[in-house]
Amino acid sequence: MSTEGGYGKIRADLSKIALDIRPKNILNGSLDEPELVQEYGYNDGGVFNSRIKIYLRSRGCVSATCTMCPMPHETNYGNLNLQVSSDNYVEQFNSVFKERNINDYDIVCVYNSGNWFANQEVPPEARVKIYKEIGKSKSRSMMVQSLPQFITPKTIEEVRQNLGDKKLIVGIGLQSADDVVRSVCINTTCTKTQFESATKLLNNNGYSLETYIMIKPPFLTEFETVNDVIGSIKYLESIGQRNISICPTRVSEGTIVAELSKRGMYEPPSLWTVVKILKTVHQEELRVRVACLDIDGKDTKTIYPKGCAECTPKVLEALKRYSSTGKISELNNLSCKHCEAELEEKLAKVNHTPLIERVNQFVQEYRAEVYKQ
Repeated sequence: MSTEGGYGKIRADLSKIALDIRPKNILNGSLDEPELVQEYGYNDGGVFNSRIKIYLRSRGCVSATCTMCPMPHETNYGNLNLQVSSDNYVEQFNSVFKERNINDYDIVCVYNSGNWFANQEVPPEARVKIYKEIGKSKSRSMMVQSLPQFITPKTIEEVRQNLGDKKLIVGIGLQSADDVVRSVCINTTCTKTQFESATKLLNNNGYSLETYIMIKPPFLTEFETVNDVIGSIKYLESIGQRNISICPTRVSEGTIVAELSKRGMYEPPSLWTVVKILKTVHQEELRVRVACLDIDGKDTKTIYPKGCAECTPKVLEALKRYSSTGKISELNNLSCKHCEAELEEKLAKVNHTPLIERVNQFVQEYRAEVYKQ
């Protein structure tokens, strides 16, 4: 749709709106224990692994301008008087294994609802101590998440010196390979240049990444969404990146996506859109997994991707099985005449308004309504 870069004014407007509507001064529990701990399996290149995911309580992402992301709200985001020290992070991590054995897990995931490698979010001293704890365990891998601009030779050398022979996996939210979709519709600070640089740095050091691609960024139609996801997967394949998770967008409070939803300008993708994407990917002999936690949450304030009441549970279970096994046959017996017909209607809808104009329409409406400009 366009080349990378530019659109400074509209991106600045989106960033202001995104930051203004986020909740402020969030106090989110004790700093002595993590926000959440989850245990389940993980399909890593066709190999099933036991995994523990630890969500540390933090101060949140320093680049919280994305139009859809609720992760800062799951932290102490915007609380300027709160300091999360290195000792706090280490204590949270260690508390998880007071009643669990770290050696029972193939993969230890440590997330801070932001950027693991950003010093403003996680102090280097905390990272080093946690690396050393995992390094001396029998676990095979550690997984973290970060935007690519924070993945530097210095931060990777820090890993090499302290994680021992463990494998490092870094989750990076590229979200879309299309420059306008990524930089404007999603308004992420991640660029393709930064992504490719981080990819090369990780690979050169024997580490790997998992790339997140968004299903239905704001302002896209269902048809544009399918094409965007398939195009993004093909781009990743072309640069040798095959560990890909596709993430159906949910509508979370305190985000631009929620503001769009209130105005009738956005609805989450249909679960049948996810199924269609997976079947298309399979025909192209590509391979992805679905971030099922993004579509099977229990938060009643969040609007999740779904089908009708009858088919939604069946489709969710099939998607979970697919993500574990990688077998497209998990989806073959799915059927819902109502939802499949509804999807075909959505896919047939065409919006001839250029994406930038759609975004600008929202920005102008919001500014007039809220800022009285």
